[in-house]
Order: sequence, then C-alpha cells, then structure tokens
Amino acid sequence: MPQSSAEPHATRSKNGRNWEEALRRLDGAYSENTLRSYRADFRLFDKWCSKQGLCPLPASPETVAAFLAADAASASASTLRRRLASIRKVHRLFHLRDPAEDEDVLIAMRRALRTKPRRPAQALGLTAVLRDRLIAACPKNLAGLRDRAVIAVGYDTLCRRSELVALRVEDLSPLPDGGMLALIRRAKNDPFGDGREGYISAAAAGMLRKWLAAAEITEGDLFRRIVAGVVGPLSLHPHSIGRILKQRARAAGLSEVEQARISGHSMRVGAAQDMMTAGLGILPIMRSGGWKSVNVVARYVQSAELLKTATLRK
Repeated sequence: MPQSSAEPHATRSKNGRNWEEALRRLDGAYSENTLRSYRADFRLFDKWCSKQGLCPLPASPETVAAFLAADAASASASTLRRRLASIRKVHRLFHLRDPAEDEDVLIAMRRALRTKPRRPAQALGLTAVLRDRLIAACPKNLAGLRDRAVIAVGYDTLCRRSELVALRVEDLSPLPDGGMLALIRRAKNDPFGDGREGYISAAAAGMLRKWLAAAEITEGDLFRRIVAGVVGPLSLHPHSIGRILKQRARAAGLSEVEQARISGHSMRVGAAQDMMTAGLGILPIMRSGGWKSVNVVARYVQSAELLKTATLRK
C-alpha cells in the first residue's frame, strides 16, 4: 500500500470538488488531531485512486472496498476504521451518498479486520515501583527536574499525554496536605471541555514545585521544552512524553523488552493497575482517569486483577 509523502498533491477532484477546502469547514468543531487525521487519510485515499485511475469523489463502493483490501496489507485495524471514517466524512460534507454503507464495503472491512489481531497492543503499565525507578534515574539538571515532575504528575493524575502537556500553572490549586488539584480542561473524550480534576500527591507536588522554581515558571505551560539548557516558552509536544519515558527507562536499567513497551500511555495504565491492586473498583478508576468505556479500563487492569485473584486463591 503506497504511503503518504510530503510531495505536493492536488486536493481538487476531477469534477472540481476541493475536499481540503471542504474539511476546513470543520475547523473549531473538531480537535486538531481529528482534522489532521481526516486530511492525511483522505489524501492517501485520493492519491491511491489517482494511481488506480479511479474517482475518489464520489467514490463508488467498489473503489472503497478495493482501497480497504489494498490498505489491509500494512494498516492496523484502528487505522482502517479511521480511514474509512475519513472517507465517509468527506462524502458527507459534499452531501454525497456514503459509499461505506454499501454491503460490498462492509464485507471488505470485515474481511480485512479478520486478518488483524482483535486485541490491541498493551503499553507497559508504569506502576509505582517502575515509576520510582524512572524518577530515581533522572539527573539533577533542568531536564531531570522536569522529567521527574512529568512522571510523578502523569502517574497521579492519570493524564493522557495531550492532557499532561496542556496543563498550566493556572490549573493548579494547593491543598492542605501539601498536594494539589489539577484542572484537566479538555480530553479526547471531552470535546466540549467539561473538564475533570486530578489529584497530585504531596510528593509529586514537591517535585513539580522544584521544577517550576528552577525553570522560573510562574504562569502558563507547566512542562516546557529545554533547548541548549535553556527553558523555552513552548510546551512539550505530546509525543515527547513517550520519548522521555523511554529515555529514563534506559537509564533505570529496564530490559529492552520493557523499554519497547513503554509509551506515553504507560503512566495512565500503571496508575489504573495500582488502583485495582489496592482494591478500588472499575467505577472509581474510570472517574479518576476520565474514562467513559468500561471495556477499555477492564483491559488495562486485567493483568493486575488476575494477579490479585491468584494471590487470594493461594
């Protein structure tokens, strides 16, 4: 399956429909990540159609089915679903018939998904034991102070990586026990910004205060980029969280297998597993992490739940 590239590509179909201009109508209604996916996915579909001599807009069900069959060789199940959703969205913007509703497309998607493992790859849970190892491996310089705070706050609040890098000084409220409450203003499953609060323990709050003092941050973004030893005005990119965790995992002596499974999601998974081990039920864990799907949380904590059950049976 041909991959997208940086080379220029026309976004106007042969019948004059400019799909990229149509997608701009969604600005402000969807997150930038969603809009970026729509653009990238439909650009890939458009280029594939061009090489095959097929029309992308309106696309026939046979064209979409053939695209899915070709893309299934390299794309994951979640990517296939996302690309089909992007094709559907562009057609709807032009008030065209949705080709994805055709039985041929449904069959093609079902056939493609049957070749993929149903269970998604699980990030290694950064439980309290592993968290403490990574924190201890952080050097005592500016980057080390920041990364200690990132790991500690990320674990306590169960933040997604995008939520973590979006935290600001103004979102923090001190607590009598020395901890803090962090207002997490927006999430992937909270597009309208209802928000939730995350608890930061006294220990994690202490690490955060040390970083803010050393970086001389009194307002704005909490976790910022460091360039040539100087703290800049820009916040960390969400992808930086995974890189930081992998770097500190190497320094802490985690195995190569463990390092490979570390991701920006690891703190969230590990904290949920620790909560399950401590005896909390699914609903309190869902509230703490802002989850809306019981199935997602159940998958994250399954290994911790099995170990707990095994211990009780001994």
